[in-house]
Amino acid sequence: MRRLFIVIGVVIALLVALVAGFIVFFDPNAWREEIATAVEEETGRSFVIEGEISWSLFPRLGIELGAWQIGSGNGFGDTPFASAEGLRAGMQVMPLLRGELVLETLELRGPTVNLIRNAKGRANWEGFGGGTGAGSASTGGAGTGTLPDWLAGLSLGGIELSDGVIRFDDRTTGEQLAVDPLTISLGAFQPGQPASFDITALLTGDGEPLDTRLAGELIVRTDGSASLRNTNLEANDLRITQISADAAPSADGWRLHPLSARFYEGDYAGDLQIGTGRPAMPLQFDESLSGVAMGPLIASFADFERLTGEAAISANGGLSLAAGAAPLATLNADTEFAIRDGAIRGINVARTIRNALARLEGRPLEDSAETPQTDFTSLTGTVAVRDGVARSDDIALDSPLLRLRGTGSSDLVDQVLDLTLTVNLVGSLEGQGGAALESLQGVPIPLRITGSWDSPEVAVDIEQVLRDSQEQQLRERVEEEVDELRDRLRGLFE
Repeated sequence: MRRLFIVIGVVIALLVALVAGFIVFFDPNAWREEIATAVEEETGRSFVIEGEISWSLFPRLGIELGAWQIGSGNGFGDTPFASAEGLRAGMQVMPLLRGELVLETLELRGPTVNLIRNAKGRANWEGFGGGTGAGSASTGGAGTGTLPDWLAGLSLGGIELSDGVIRFDDRTTGEQLAVDPLTISLGAFQPGQPASFDITALLTGDGEPLDTRLAGELIVRTDGSASLRNTNLEANDLRITQISADAAPSADGWRLHPLSARFYEGDYAGDLQIGTGRPAMPLQFDESLSGVAMGPLIASFADFERLTGEAAISANGGLSLAAGAAPLATLNADTEFAIRDGAIRGINVARTIRNALARLEGRPLEDSAETPQTDFTSLTGTVAVRDGVARSDDIALDSPLLRLRGTGSSDLVDQVLDLTLTVNLVGSLEGQGGAALESLQGVPIPLRITGSWDSPEVAVDIEQVLRDSQEQQLRERVEEEVDELRDRLRGLFE
């Protein structure tokens, strides 16, 4: 037994000496050009290692890479597609002898990704591997789905990404977006098993900066599909909880279905299909909202609540995310909405009618420091959106005071509207801050709403309404007199 221990000790000493000698006498930095060439042949992009390379062989196979960058390809100037300040990765050696791939936590420091669509419409994320677009390579493209066989036994200790940056520059539209900073933390990972993750990011673009956090569980399977479970999203004041989504590769991109979530007291269900492998990157959707509180939802995107009430909304259609125009300008969809017990803020139909009559009669106009609004018990309609312009022919608003019907359109890109409505008073305006207008009850009142979403202009021609009303009353009176005279004449001959 003593001799056996001596032999084992000698073997271990020799192995340690060999490993130490290999580390001392083999300099990985001498292989920079070979490593860069191998990456360039695999991706079809230039690859430069600017920092030092160091490694270890036992008991873990580890590598630490300094600053590096990979190019965007021809047509995008000198801006790299991706770069980083450093990368550290490690792999346990002993599990390799059992055919298992056990990786330690992957650390990526200061990564930057530049997503560019040039003036000709080409994108620098297309054509990796020397192909012509997404999905052209033999593995990993859209529609292939299945991950390499060696990933089936993969075990990853996690991913830690810090000080990341993502920039998007669409030179066909001038649109620019940035995610800076970006932090990603992924827990221990195995294919088919849930892994906890936490992502924080600050998104900046044309509007207000969006401070976001997405946290939950991620499942990635060997067939290329992925799922989110028990996931929550925070984006400024927006809170979305109980996110559940299944994502699977399709023939030219990805499909997210089923997709569900809960926010602002209501439920969301959807089906999204994104054509990441197609030039215009089309997005098809079939969505529904039920029981959602519209006020807080809209307030999370704007500075005020424009519309309140409990809403049920359905929409199906599509748009293009990269068609050389604003995505909303390419939107084509059919929607249906029903909102109950709410209000439209910024417009007070009753006050507008009262002031129009007061102006006609020379009385003082009603003034109020409160934000104008029109309360309603029900607001319904259908909307057809064509190339970013929404139109409805069946707007219907009901309240104890009035009934409103009409048609109209709105440009979603320019955020302007043009509505032609008819109002019928069914209740007294007393108690609403003005005198009763019994003379207008039952008389259709034309109403025109135009201008921007933020400052709409409301116009009503009360003088014409009264003139029409008086003419109608006169005609009715004349008809009554004629009928009465006819009856009298008929009686003379009987």
